[in-house]
Amino acid sequence: MPRSKDQAARRKLLLDAAVRVINDQGPARMQMKDVADMAGMATGSVYYYYDNVEEILRHVRAMAFDRYYTARANAVAGLSDAREKLRTMVDMGLPRPHDQPLSLALYQVMVAKARDTDHAGMITDLCGEQRRLYQEILDEGTAAGVFSPVLPTDSIAQNLISLEDGYGLGLSTANHDYDYEQARRLVLEAAANWTQCPDLNQFPESSRSSASTPYGRSAGD
Repeated sequence: MPRSKDQAARRKLLLDAAVRVINDQGPARMQMKDVADMAGMATGSVYYYYDNVEEILRHVRAMAFDRYYTARANAVAGLSDAREKLRTMVDMGLPRPHDQPLSLALYQVMVAKARDTDHAGMITDLCGEQRRLYQEILDEGTAAGVFSPVLPTDSIAQNLISLEDGYGLGLSTANHDYDYEQARRLVLEAAANWTQCPDLNQFPESSRSSASTPYGRSAGD
């Protein structure tokens, strides 16, 4: 068991290092030696855990999937009120300062791998799962009578994901026009308008969302 934990810690160290390398020089130029140097390890040691840069990039994408889908799904699973579920989704869908390195790395990999079918499939899956989760919550709230959607719930779900992506890119690239709290308020205002549920603006930030998974740790760790 200790050996397994040590290996998991080494993998986390290397993926954290890879995120920093991606943000420093871009994914196209990243080499195994760059990751090793950033992690303070020998290059040969990196090959023990990952075969090549492409495998590292796949795991970075998986980290993003854990952070922006798995962690959110787990958080809302323990809630009973659709309004609180929706607000928690918004809270956790925007990158906080500790999430921003992973978010920025993901945006850069998305551009660099735009024509890569494997990457495109992963991004499609991530967006699809987030959309499904949002739509389930919207449908639940509609059935409970707390939401009165002015658009089809799948359209609202897609719009909310698009807002998250837009504001998330700005937050991750140090856009000083708004900060996390301002972006959160604006997305919640849009959600309140689309669901005709002013209560969404009255929920304080939950402890579940404020304790969101740091970028360097998988939600399942």
